[in-house]
Amino acid sequence: MPALDDSEISVPPYIGEELIVQSITDGLRVKNVRVVEHKITRAVSAGDNYMSDVYRIVVRFTGDCDTIDRSIEVAPDGTSKTVSLVVKSLPNTGKRGTIIEDLQTYEKEVAMFRDVVPKLSQLVGGTFFAARCYHATNVPDRVIVFEDLKALGYVNSNRQAGFDFHQCALVMEKIGRFHAASMRLAEQEPDLMRKQFHFNMFNPAGGQANDDIHAVFEKGLETLIGVVRKNWDGFDPSIVAKLEQLVPVYVERLRKCLEQDVESDGGFRVLNHGDLWSNNIMIRYDPNEPSTVRDVVFVDLQISFYTSPGIDLNYVLANCPNYETRTRLDELIDVYYRSFSATLRQLQYHTVPTMEQVRREIRRMEFFSLVSVVSVLPIVLMDQTDEVVADMESLLSDGSDGEKAREIQYNGVNYQRIVRPMLVEFNRRGLLDL
Repeated sequence: MPALDDSEISVPPYIGEELIVQSITDGLRVKNVRVVEHKITRAVSAGDNYMSDVYRIVVRFTGDCDTIDRSIEVAPDGTSKTVSLVVKSLPNTGKRGTIIEDLQTYEKEVAMFRDVVPKLSQLVGGTFFAARCYHATNVPDRVIVFEDLKALGYVNSNRQAGFDFHQCALVMEKIGRFHAASMRLAEQEPDLMRKQFHFNMFNPAGGQANDDIHAVFEKGLETLIGVVRKNWDGFDPSIVAKLEQLVPVYVERLRKCLEQDVESDGGFRVLNHGDLWSNNIMIRYDPNEPSTVRDVVFVDLQISFYTSPGIDLNYVLANCPNYETRTRLDELIDVYYRSFSATLRQLQYHTVPTMEQVRREIRRMEFFSLVSVVSVLPIVLMDQTDEVVADMESLLSDGSDGEKAREIQYNGVNYQRIVRPMLVEFNRRGLLDL
């Protein structure tokens, strides 16, 4: 039996020694694996992961290998080895099970980590974009096993605090390299990009997930309107009126934004991460300067999307910067462009888009920025509370848990401080107009 960190943790029966042995054998090329002991803990706090359940398994084992992988620690006497695994379970139950199925998140993520990310990394000199995938299976349920980034010195950030300018710049620099490498890979393997990553959060084939996501976004906008009317003294009533008029067309406008044929009018495509917010970015501090972040890596590549780079750029700039950094978004776009264009030149790509073309893609997808601020940022900035766990089931709920979660999210002081001036800016840019 595994050791557990507390009596409350519930681990699916298929996450056990057989999965561990298979993961170490496949991912670390170790033969004759025998598990001596293993301990399972939660890898993320309740309410910090929405589509999946994530566990950390520290394993002491014996086995034979020609070389010692970077993630393996050998006991001083050489009799055993220790490795830390991260196991992501994508259950087939509840409303999130339907979303996982309809959006093909398991299939996309496995393709990203097995087929795409290693090739992107190789194209740009081994740039570390994401953890290695050791093993994946959908029998008896969907599970992906990764190397543990925490063991490599990466940690989760404080999502409520947001990223400062330096941290944001590291994200923009790396996503620039990621996007550029994906353009070269799309030349080499166009079918992979267009067939596997042709949609984001709305499956054109339909399904219940489309209705569930529609409900989450629409309820969020309605909650924001209620909070503004009740609590925001002196706020421009014409903006409130426009928000109210937006409700019945809000999600359809988002769908049309995401489904644009960006190449039909001279735009260009990249492979977008698709869900680039602070919980999906891990950071590594300098061991000699603990306050300085040296690197960032990406996790949760489950709704990646081959389309305009405006998807990632609008989303990350809406959700990641802290309050003070939001006055410097143009500088962050400059950081992105320097990295993006330099990497394309390094790859000898035939046509490097200009800065104006990149800004055009941001403008093309700017309604996604509005949706990010109205419907995603409240979740990002939600304070931890004992009143409700803001997981996917509660966010999709019509009951008291869903209402309570939205009440806490949209009344958050930090959220309101950010969203008020942004609504004014969105109005100035005409995004609230029908």
